[in-house]
Parts: sequence; C-alpha cells; structure tokens
Amino acid sequence: MRAALAPLTSATTVRAGVYLVIGGVLAGAYGTLAAGFAQMFLSPETPRAAVVVLAVVTAVIVCAPPFLAPVRTLEVLAVRTFLDVDAADLPEPAGRPSAASRWRGAAWYALHLTLGAVVTLGLLVAVPLATQLVLSAAGTDRTLLVGAVPLITRNPVAWVLLAVALLLALPYLTTGARAVLRQAAVPLLGPDQSARVAELEEQARRLAERGRLARELHDSVGHALTITTLQAAAAARQLDTDPDAARRSLAAIEETGRTAMADLDHVLGLLRGPEHGGAGRAPARTLADVPALADDAVRAGTRVRLDAADGALADDGVPRAVAHEAYRVVQEALTNAVRHAPGAPVTVRVARGPRSVDVEVTNALGAHGPAPGRPAGGGRGLDGMADRVRLLRGDLEAGADGDVWRVRARLPLL
Repeated sequence: MRAALAPLTSATTVRAGVYLVIGGVLAGAYGTLAAGFAQMFLSPETPRAAVVVLAVVTAVIVCAPPFLAPVRTLEVLAVRTFLDVDAADLPEPAGRPSAASRWRGAAWYALHLTLGAVVTLGLLVAVPLATQLVLSAAGTDRTLLVGAVPLITRNPVAWVLLAVALLLALPYLTTGARAVLRQAAVPLLGPDQSARVAELEEQARRLAERGRLARELHDSVGHALTITTLQAAAAARQLDTDPDAARRSLAAIEETGRTAMADLDHVLGLLRGPEHGGAGRAPARTLADVPALADDAVRAGTRVRLDAADGALADDGVPRAVAHEAYRVVQEALTNAVRHAPGAPVTVRVARGPRSVDVEVTNALGAHGPAPGRPAGGGRGLDGMADRVRLLRGDLEAGADGDVWRVRARLPLL
C-alpha cells in the first residue's frame, strides 16, 4: 500500500513533474512554430518558396541545440537533479562528444519533449475538467456537462469522484514517465563504448600509478626503518660499553635518514607530477646505487658480499626503468634478509647480459634468531617485487632453497 501511494506523497514526483513540464513547454514552442509555418504554407497570399526556405532555416536553428555539447551537459545535470539518477551511472560529459553521442543526445531530447508534452497535456486537460466537474456537482456551473449527459452519470457524487480520479492520475502519469526517462537516461546520455573504454583505461592507469607509488614508499621507507631500528638497538646496547661503536651506529642512522629523505622526495615528486613542479627533484636510484645499499646493510651489522662483474652496475645502456626496478628488488631483498635473518651473511649478485639484467640475493634462513627490536608482522615486499618485475615482463623467483632463502629476478633490456 505504501508503494502504491508513494507517487502521491513523494518529492521525486514533484521534481520529475517540473522536469516534464519544462519538456512540455519546449514541445509546445516547437508545435507553435510548426502550426505557424503550416498556416503560412496554406495561405494563398504567402509565397510558398519563401515559406519553404524560412521553414528550413528555422528547422536547422531549432533542431541544432540537442546536438550541442553544452546542451548535453545541461541535460545530464538536469537528469541527475530532477530524476535522481546517480552521478556514478551518469557522469558529466568530458571532452568533445562523438557523432553517436550527439545523436543519442538528440534522441533523449526528443523523448523528453514527447513525454513532457503528454504530461503537460494531461495537466492542462485534467485540472480544468476536474474543476468543472466539482463546480457542476456543486450546482454552480453545469454548462460543460450538458452535451455529455448521456455519457456521464447525473449523480453529482460521481462527478466529484471522477474529478478526484483525474487529479490522482496525474502523479501516476508523471511517475510512469519518470520511470521511462530514468531507464533511458544512461543508454542515451551516458558515455558511449569508446568513452567507457577510455574511462576504464584511465582508472587502470590511476590504480597502477597508486600501486607504483605504494611500492616506492614501501621499499624505500621500509628499508630505512629496518636499518634505523637495528642501528638504534645496536647503539643502545653499545652506548656504555663501546661509545665509538654507538657513535658509528648513530652516524649510520643519520646517513640512512638522509637517504630515506631523498627517496621520499623522489616519490613525492612523482606524486605531484611535472605540472606541479614535482619532476626532477630527486633522481630515482639505479644499479649504480647498489654498493651504497650494501654498505647500509653492513653498517647495520649484516655481512654482505657484492658479486658484480665489471660494468654490471653501470647504468649505461640500461633503460632507466630497468635500472631502478633492479635496485628496488635488491633493496627489498636486503631489507627482508636484515629483518628476518639478522646477522646471517647475504650475497648479492648482479649480472648483465645482452638481453637482460639478472639479480640474485641469497641469505641463510634466520639461523641467528630474530632481530632485537625489529617490527613484528608481515609485509608486502614479495608482492611488490613481483609487481615490479611483471610490469617489465620479467621473471621472479623467491623462496626457500634448502637452508637458504633465494630471490632471483631477470629483467629484460628490450
């Protein structure tokens, strides 16, 4: 019952009625123009050639608005306001509309005017007729019903009921027209297939960019926090017994902090984008920075052996993206080794062939126990490495090999 009576009490009916009456008024203007030209054409005093030319020019002018991009935007905003269509289903048009979108917009315009004319005509007929029926039932004026006595009962109560039925029919007519318009809004005013594909591609690009920034922050800040935590723990233990070693640990913390700030500056530059001056602030780290990365781990108390042939760590001839991602793979693998197998020796091998850069990091599986003060919980390091390598169409292997944890990545140069 509540659903059946909703059109009589809902504010959506009023909003839809206003929108449909606007369409009815526009339809009336078009009808008036058509009637005027028809009368001029039938008039023998008016030159027909002039009427035809004037009619064609007028038709071009009055039929142009539905095809214009600003009109389409106004229609979308009006539909979202008056018909309660969700903005996610009907986004505001962006860019220049295609020919198909213009024709779909014109179809919507015609549908709006047609349904608006029906509702407006119903309003113009039902309200005066209901008024006359009530006046006739009250005995004030029965002139309208004199010729309709054979069709309408002579009972005044029936006239009042008929008047009420006519008035109640208007909200339901409006609700039906609103349902038709809402059903047609997205197919006619929504983005076409090419726009939807472009929107999905843009969404995928944004998600990929967010993932890339998340990986950059995870790898750089996570590495710095791991090294800093271990060095701070070492400095606390050695402060009284070996002040020189404690000072070295504090110096390593300072250097790691500077490195982390530079990495963070680079990530923020990527986030701001070149249009906000974010490009070119701090350069991305590459293979040439791997020795410094190994030195950080050594200062944190991890024995690192760097095995790289001459020229393997040079950036010449290596795409910048490959050199940067290779650095990040080494960084994350070293961070995991320091975090989960503190004190265990780590071997970093970097080889460069004609078609790829190969990176391998191995360490014993936690033979020395957990690191004092290291943060608990898992991370997203392996997933991040896999994403980095996959985006470059490379291969990644990570897992236990006997009593050794091995991370091996191959990044193609082509």
